[in-house]
Amino acid sequence: MQGLRAVQGRAIPGWIVSVVLHLLLLVACAMGLQSCQRSVGEDGAGDFRDVGLVVKSSGLNSDSTSDTDNTAPPAPQQVSEPVSAAETPDNQAIDQLLSLPDSVGPQILGPGARTPTSPLADSSQLLPRSALTGGPPLAGLQKGETQFMGIRDKGTRFVYVLDRSGSMAGGHALEMAKADLLSSLQHLDETQQFQVIFYNVQHSLLTLGGRTTLHRATDINKTLARQKIAAVTPDGGTFHFPALTKALSFDPEVIFFLTDADANSSIHPGDMERLTRRNRGRTRIHTIKFGVGAELTSTHYVKKLATLNGGRYRYRDINTFSAPRRNR
Repeated sequence: MQGLRAVQGRAIPGWIVSVVLHLLLLVACAMGLQSCQRSVGEDGAGDFRDVGLVVKSSGLNSDSTSDTDNTAPPAPQQVSEPVSAAETPDNQAIDQLLSLPDSVGPQILGPGARTPTSPLADSSQLLPRSALTGGPPLAGLQKGETQFMGIRDKGTRFVYVLDRSGSMAGGHALEMAKADLLSSLQHLDETQQFQVIFYNVQHSLLTLGGRTTLHRATDINKTLARQKIAAVTPDGGTFHFPALTKALSFDPEVIFFLTDADANSSIHPGDMERLTRRNRGRTRIHTIKFGVGAELTSTHYVKKLATLNGGRYRYRDINTFSAPRRNR
């Protein structure tokens, strides 16, 4: 200390000695900080560890627990792992929602899908009665019953066989037949099935959805049937047997058969016998004969066909028909 207090033969004050000592301490601290920075690294990044967080959600995985102590041993099957930004609980919940099916309600099977904007979505807009018959609906029908040209019957499978030959153009005959056909279809429900066969020298089946089998009497099928029936026009000659044979192939409970053909176009006796033998009483064949004026014969082949197959017969004078009111 004596060396510190003597400079050029004079004594050094004590406060200077104190300042020098404090400066030495500051230099030592600065050197220590520089050594710490070297140990961290030249880029100053240092050593970092990933930190995992476990978030408890009240809606998903209710058995999960919050754990911020990385030293505690994890519970079985609940090992926490680092969670990346792309796999946060919110994103996982969103992914689960996006992976749900389009509809979780009861699925309704059917011939088609109805949308709120579709004209088929509201069944009250289908088959308006005034467009079908020009008048009120048929009265007095029981469940499972329908009526065609004044003949009522009950069943689950109906086939309508209608003559569309050129002679059906007179007296609004074909138009009247189609209007009554649509009215009859209107009274069928989804538990019942139907098919319509128009014929002249050839026959054609009503095709819905690419199918020519019996069709369920749904609102959609009846609406599609109305559109196709409206397009049928009279043309050509008359050949009954193939159309009636095809009708029996559907094994219906009821056939409604309508024609305006006279006795010169009658079913050959051999054809009548083959139809009756093939039917074996399983199908009731109701027949309707269109004519002009009063009926002149009571032994018409159409009436005989009904009698042999458990059906009923009606004669209609086309002079009494008026043009069916069209849908405007």
